[in-house]
Amino acid sequence: VPMKRVSMWLLSIGVVVVCGVSSGRAESTDAPADYAAQDQVSGGSYQMVEDWITGPEDIGGVSGVTADDDGNIYAFRRDANNVWNLDSAGKLVKEWGQDIAMWTHSIRIDHEGYIWTVDGQAHQVKKWSPDASELLITLGRYDVSGDGPNRFNRPTDVAVAPNGDFFVSDGYVNTRVAKFDRTGEFIKDWGDAGTKPGQFNTVHSITIDSRNRVLVADRGNARVQIFDLEGNFLDQWTHLGTPYALFLTEDDRLFVADGVNAKVWIADANDGTLLGTIEGTEGIHWVAVDPAGNVYAASNRSHYLRKYSKVGATN
Repeated sequence: VPMKRVSMWLLSIGVVVVCGVSSGRAESTDAPADYAAQDQVSGGSYQMVEDWITGPEDIGGVSGVTADDDGNIYAFRRDANNVWNLDSAGKLVKEWGQDIAMWTHSIRIDHEGYIWTVDGQAHQVKKWSPDASELLITLGRYDVSGDGPNRFNRPTDVAVAPNGDFFVSDGYVNTRVAKFDRTGEFIKDWGDAGTKPGQFNTVHSITIDSRNRVLVADRGNARVQIFDLEGNFLDQWTHLGTPYALFLTEDDRLFVADGVNAKVWIADANDGTLLGTIEGTEGIHWVAVDPAGNVYAASNRSHYLRKYSKVGATN
């Protein structure tokens, strides 16, 4: 299906630019690399909130970030090797988890409020109580790599389905997605190295949309692959840059952190239609969105946790 070509229009706010696109369906497997330079028309914009964090020290490098239903932000700090809980105004309300990881990678909160952390070098995935006081599940043996039912090799992220089954993107060395039931019992895995559908090159992030489709950031292949809950390949999107991290809002807006092109892509998760971008996020590694629609960009390399609010927003 040929893509419509329309005139491009950009609205700049400081160093941040967000562009909207036409409502036509995005191309999937055949979308060209310069898709974002086409089909662009007027849209809204975000602006960075300066000096929004209040803490006893600089937040340093942040490898992962997420938000809960109350708008609290959880920053997985690479340099300090712990977690900062921030309220919506950026005030540090809790510091926890010192040395819970050899190498912090991602942090998630599931639909029941449980906190998940992924250790990218000690090869472990951990599930915590909502108040982080109790470690409930540990998958993987500390500093022991592998590819079996309870072994990982540089895992990167976790996604939890509505029934409690969860999926681990595994990851930097292994090239698979592993599925477990809510108790941590291994169910199945899929994927191997390569460029074909269902193959991976750096499985870097994973999330599940409202239709129970599993979206996987196949970073090395510069695409988002889409599967059903059993690992059957459904589609792929190649027009969203080089995906490092994926974050879905409740209305199925997909935010994609792109560490190569230094931007956040915003798309409709139903069909991949590009809705806009946030530019100028050098070194970005992870992205999250709070219930008010604020976007958080995390970087372990460039040492920041930035907040972007929609222009004109009152939150």
